[in-house]
Amino acid sequence: MPLVVAGYSALTNPPVSECPMAALAPSALLFFCNAVMFITLFSRMPAIQAALGIDKAVLGLTLLGLPLGTFLALPLAGRVVEALTPRKAAALMLVLLAAVLPLFPLMPLWGFATCFVFFACFRTLLDVAANMIVSQTERTTGTRVMARSHGFWSVGLLVGSLFSGWLAGLGFNPTAHLGFIGFFTFMAAGIVLAIAPHPDAQSVPDPNSKRGVLILPSKAILLICCMIFGMAISEGAIYDWGMFLIRERITDNPSTAGLLYACFTIGMGLTRLGGDSLRGRFSPPNIVRGSAIATIIGIVWVINASNIWAAGLALALTGCGVALIAPLAFSTALSLPGRSQADNLAALAMCMLVATLGVPPLLGFVAEHVGIDWSFYALLPFVGLTVLLAGFATTRTIKTD
Repeated sequence: MPLVVAGYSALTNPPVSECPMAALAPSALLFFCNAVMFITLFSRMPAIQAALGIDKAVLGLTLLGLPLGTFLALPLAGRVVEALTPRKAAALMLVLLAAVLPLFPLMPLWGFATCFVFFACFRTLLDVAANMIVSQTERTTGTRVMARSHGFWSVGLLVGSLFSGWLAGLGFNPTAHLGFIGFFTFMAAGIVLAIAPHPDAQSVPDPNSKRGVLILPSKAILLICCMIFGMAISEGAIYDWGMFLIRERITDNPSTAGLLYACFTIGMGLTRLGGDSLRGRFSPPNIVRGSAIATIIGIVWVINASNIWAAGLALALTGCGVALIAPLAFSTALSLPGRSQADNLAALAMCMLVATLGVPPLLGFVAEHVGIDWSFYALLPFVGLTVLLAGFATTRTIKTD
């Protein structure tokens, strides 16, 4: 079947009813918890790095456990989520993540690297389950929740970064901090199990469908990923190295650094919470193009910021730039014909997580040998490619496979 990728036809005319909190709550809680765990870990990474006595290049190598864990999980991610049901899979992944999170600061170097592998495995399955819950909610309630659900990822980043900066300023060590977040996540798993919807008929896989062991991306998904690649690695670079940039270039005060990091999540969160309105007013290619330009300006600005206020505004603009890329990509993948939603999401997750988690760790070598500034300058050509491909993809028609 033909798919006009540029039009993102599934995105341009979604139902227009408002989203009741009861429909939004399960997916909102999942994205919120996922983000709090993620940002808490990376906000305490400088302290963990110092305790391990390693440089940025070695830290970058350990971070390669993230894409490795993703590749290990993706071949069976769709089947596991479908077998358990998205509701149960999401709750189980929260429990497993809650168990792994406090181990990071306790492990020697090899164990530290191994934790990233398990962390990525469980987060990949959680991503697939959460987005399937979003799809089911939109399908059964007729309300738009994709952008808002991803907006709660940004809310989680904001809350987690502010809380992390506060505890770091008080002198809390990473072990106690991550242990508390793990306990919070464990409790949230029970709530998810209670309020998440049971699977409907369209969520049940076709037992007669033929499926390979490895879920490879289709042509449509590959084209979508090429368009957003630069944005994904920019978002990942902020997560992995943003705190290092802030601490080295702007302020070495941990509380102030946490507040500045929060500016990125504020920009992202506000844009995502208003994302459904933006999708109704502007075409998806224009949203992609505008997002890329905002990201380029934000990155250059934050590197050259002369004071804390300028840095905060630059980080907020960067957050606005990367905000809508993931919701657009996941909504498109969920609408693709020919495969189950779980398989489409797993294939897209492979591409996006490689970009978000696999490429940014390599920037550690640039940061160690050339400087943290050049780690971010290196992103600009890839984001520029997004600007070019946004217009090109609007005229392309491909066949899904």
